[in-house]
Amino acid sequence: MPNANTERKIYTAGTLRYTMPQLIITCFWVICSLLSLNLLAYKMVPTMMPLLFDRHHISATMMAIILSTVPSLLNLIINPILSTMSDKTRTKWGRRIPYLAISTPFIVFFMILIGFEPDLTKWIQQVFFPGKGEDQVGFWVLACLTILFQISYLVPGSIACYIYADVVPKQFIGTFMGICTFLGTGITFVFNYFILSPAVNNPKLFFPLIGGIYFISYLCLTLFVKEGSYPPVDDKIEPNTKFLDKARNYIRLYFKECCSHRIYVMLFVTLGLTQASTFCRNAFNLLFATKDLHMSAAEFGKTMAIGAVVSAVVVLPMGKVMDKIHPIRVFLFSGLIVIIMNIWGYFCVKDTKSFMFIGISIVLIYAIQNLSINPLLIDIVPMDKFGQFASANALVNCGIMLIASTLGGYFTDLYGYRMIFIWDFFVTIVATFALLIVYKDWKRLGGQEHYTPPKLY
Repeated sequence: MPNANTERKIYTAGTLRYTMPQLIITCFWVICSLLSLNLLAYKMVPTMMPLLFDRHHISATMMAIILSTVPSLLNLIINPILSTMSDKTRTKWGRRIPYLAISTPFIVFFMILIGFEPDLTKWIQQVFFPGKGEDQVGFWVLACLTILFQISYLVPGSIACYIYADVVPKQFIGTFMGICTFLGTGITFVFNYFILSPAVNNPKLFFPLIGGIYFISYLCLTLFVKEGSYPPVDDKIEPNTKFLDKARNYIRLYFKECCSHRIYVMLFVTLGLTQASTFCRNAFNLLFATKDLHMSAAEFGKTMAIGAVVSAVVVLPMGKVMDKIHPIRVFLFSGLIVIIMNIWGYFCVKDTKSFMFIGISIVLIYAIQNLSINPLLIDIVPMDKFGQFASANALVNCGIMLIASTLGGYFTDLYGYRMIFIWDFFVTIVATFALLIVYKDWKRLGGQEHYTPPKLY
């Protein structure tokens, strides 16, 4: 417990000023909102939607288009627009919270409709399409509801993670992320162990229930978390310009600012390559274990579960460590360990025991590295345009992943599932070289004590 002297100490995030109890309360509500978003968008919807589509006998290809391709394309277009708009928004409620507040009722509304889709389908079929089959009508109803949900979700999906960058003091970002990651693992366990099975059998109850949890958490966020004030927007586009010319100028300015210094470009490349380095392992790890090593799916699941539990225990204190030594060093050391582990894995993983060792170890190292991603972005890019730069990072990640997914699958077809080690090894080496360039520029611009983001152009 903090003593009286600690409680009187003031911590700042922009124009916000906190005592320790005030900071704890703010972080509590932000964490609640992030955990409810995690439960909704990363657990409930991705897990349940394929099952709901399958009940209408929809092909895997069509499911992939609706559940993956469409939201990826929407995100590619809408994320930069929403992120940049939120950076430029100035209201008495802040620049992020208004977007989250407006989108919340729509998200909950579409969650409820998805839960009651069978009844909605039956009514629409009877009233409007009596000659059509229930599966055909059900597919279109569910597809429309899913896409409308995805459009609504793009608002918090783009903006929610910017809240803590604005309201949490930088010296506590690592600790904050450690707590979020630890609790997020707990949410994963609770969902898989307690919620998944009954939710499959009773979507009418659980879709509205999870939507209600989301609604309450974001209502509390808007009521109890206050954003600070921000400097006036330095808009370099003439307000009286024609719409198309203005749009063209904004796009040009967006890329000009995000690519204005090597440290920004190489940071985006580093994070994109790091995400791409895990593609083969994410896609083919189960097949490598079951086909090449003849493990059972249960043994594989046990390995991943142990890795998740170990990671949750480790990332909690690692957040505080990262606050002291800086996320760029955590990211760099983690990458070096990943390179070494992939060399060992390629030559030494021959059976269940060796796979469990490498599987748990790599899950742990990547959990630590992933913990440092957002704190690293927060420290490097200009905070007044954090949303814009975070969206630019997402664009680069998406572009790199489009290439990586094709090449990774192609090389795996050529060389087999042990490619998971080769791919991760080489891509992580390239990512590490890119990070070393970031590290050199970061040191030159002041390092841990005095770093200042370079001018945009």
